[in-house]
Amino acid sequence: MVKKYLRKQYSPHSLRASFVTIAKMNGADDSEVMRQTKHRKSDMIHRYTRIEDIRLYNAAMKLGL
Repeated sequence: MVKKYLRKQYSPHSLRASFVTIAKMNGADDSEVMRQTKHRKSDMIHRYTRIEDIRLYNAAMKLGL
């Protein structure tokens, strides 16, 4: 269904990874995401999180400097 209504480059896995990434970008912690996705281990959440732009998403920004 995903490939029919979206494009062939997307899969259910793409949607799941996008959900995790956007949730994390908006401040959700691992336990919140895991309750929704039914993952048992947070290392899977780290695998699904696709935040590559270190200039926008980095720990230093959390310091308030």
